[in-house]
Amino acid sequence: MLDLYTWRTPNGKKAPILLAELKWPYELHLVDLGQGAQKKPEYVAINPNGKIPALVDPEGPNGLVVVFESGAILEYLADKAGRFLPKDQPGRAEVLSWAYWQVGGPGPFFGQLLAFAAQTPRNDGAFAKFFGESQRLVRVLDGRLKDREWIAGAYSIADIMNYPWFAALHERQPDALDGAEHVKRWLVGMAARPAVREGMGL
Repeated sequence: MLDLYTWRTPNGKKAPILLAELKWPYELHLVDLGQGAQKKPEYVAINPNGKIPALVDPEGPNGLVVVFESGAILEYLADKAGRFLPKDQPGRAEVLSWAYWQVGGPGPFFGQLLAFAAQTPRNDGAFAKFFGESQRLVRVLDGRLKDREWIAGAYSIADIMNYPWFAALHERQPDALDGAEHVKRWLVGMAARPAVREGMGL
């Protein structure tokens, strides 16, 4: 059985969503970031970066497989299942482009924006910088979704990668999504999926 080490953060909810979509059983290990569990030697032995998530698959193609970083985990699981990531090019390249766009854009910038938004007193200069870039990223996705239901053709790991971060932004800094009606419609469609609700309820 798969072992998933994760916590209740946007990055930590991606793999549970995909595993729920696949209906695959797994052993859940909650790594309490507030208690510093991600830095304990037994966890660092699994993920040397000392962050979540991490996946251990004792039944990989050639034996035990250990994967860390949320994008790598989703790519691994999608390849293992043969679902949610096209095998053919250019479909695969399109999905992975939008999946890793999230890693380099919405993930770090939304994360910084929400961190500065919660500060007291707030660093207004830093907040404005990250708010502006977050709005730009929202507009990028809004333009992408103007004529499609899902980000990259059929529903895929591109949608799963992006959803937890956009959902967090919508919940905690909703004005960053002002005017992004296509993104808001996509958020509703994602939230309607039972597997998404299950994974987000981690």
